[in-house]
Amino acid sequence: MSPSALASTPHLRATDVFGRSWDRRRVTVVGLGRSGNAAARLLGRAGCRVRVTDAQDTPALRAERASLTALGVEEVELGGHTRRLVDGAELLVVSPGVSESVDPVRWAEEAGVAVMGEIDLAFHFCQAPVIAVTGTNGKSTVVTLLADVLKASGRIAIACGNLGLPFSSVAPQLTAETVAVVEVSSFQLLACQAFRPAIGVLLNLGTNHLDRHPDADAYLAAKARLFQRQNASDWAVLNGTDPRVVELAQGVPSRRVWFGDNRTNPPELRLAPQTLRALSPGAQAVLQVARLSGLLDPLTWQIIRAFRGLEHRLEGVATIHGVRYVNDSKSTTPNSLLFALDQTRGDVVVILGGRDKGLDFHPLAARLHDARVRGVVLIGESRPRLRALLNGSTTVRESETLAEAVRAARALAAPGTTVLFSPACASFDMFANFEARGQAFKAIVDGWRGMG
Repeated sequence: MSPSALASTPHLRATDVFGRSWDRRRVTVVGLGRSGNAAARLLGRAGCRVRVTDAQDTPALRAERASLTALGVEEVELGGHTRRLVDGAELLVVSPGVSESVDPVRWAEEAGVAVMGEIDLAFHFCQAPVIAVTGTNGKSTVVTLLADVLKASGRIAIACGNLGLPFSSVAPQLTAETVAVVEVSSFQLLACQAFRPAIGVLLNLGTNHLDRHPDADAYLAAKARLFQRQNASDWAVLNGTDPRVVELAQGVPSRRVWFGDNRTNPPELRLAPQTLRALSPGAQAVLQVARLSGLLDPLTWQIIRAFRGLEHRLEGVATIHGVRYVNDSKSTTPNSLLFALDQTRGDVVVILGGRDKGLDFHPLAARLHDARVRGVVLIGESRPRLRALLNGSTTVRESETLAEAVRAARALAAPGTTVLFSPACASFDMFANFEARGQAFKAIVDGWRGMG
């Protein structure tokens, strides 16, 4: 089932999965990004009186405004927020990129207007069982693999959520015979009250988004919200080698299944020693979810072995004069760079830097001073902090542009070395998003292919 086919139904059923009608409800959507746009369209199809507000005003947003107005959205406010759009609402739906501190959320709290996240909204209209995946690293890969495994078994499954396709754009068309495999970020979980996955997966817990979460404990609490509505009939699939996940599991109300370490797994869900050695933790999680879904191990192994990875996630781009170039632009945290280093064999030159999200870079220091790191090339706004951290035995270069950085990395690399573009920072100082950043890196490398 394709996303376009899923989005083709013009009207929704009379009530949501909780038996409540949305007809004529006054709802304001904050944020007109991908998720906010999908939420506004869902609400319109549900019969709501919809208004939208976004702090930015761009040609792309004006085009979206025209499209939504044509569909019957009452008002789309761009370039700032006015209180009347909140005061007149029964409900505020927030996009995941909208901070809890913005004026509309504060006004809603003052006026007693309920606030709901886009993931929660979609769940109200989803008849399908939900498998939800969260964690600091590896979410998109696991979600994609799970959907592939389910499809290979003959099930109808769709991967959606934080990896690109909004849950709201597909949830209303899913049936009880379909499976929604949803990637959920900590931002999305913050505004979840009703969301209840039949299977929830927590891959790992590092630190991320401390520009949005007050501290690491708040980030942990956001991730724990994945399980808050579960009960003893549901499943939690958890990383048994991550101490913070093990600690969090003590408060999980659902049945627990482990990967990485068998811990309390029953015999039918134990992972053999050779499986623990052969499969990455993410692949082990996929195997456990597939078992819970009634699938046999050989099929899951077949799909895992055939999987070639996702774009911008440790993506091999080219090998030129014996130097391998890897695009890991999805890396926006120190933890994700550490993960990338763990997955990269041999000598390496690292390109890192970008928009500083306030994360602790100190865990990188020892690893980037390792003998196999032939050099580090810094880019972006975070260069001053990273420069101070890496002052020492590591060879450090700095570049104003990505093209300069790739050339500097090439000069530091010898045959057999990997040039690893794993920024460990957000992209927004130099690029619109991590996809644009990764495409730029690949274009630079592709321009050298004739040299190889």
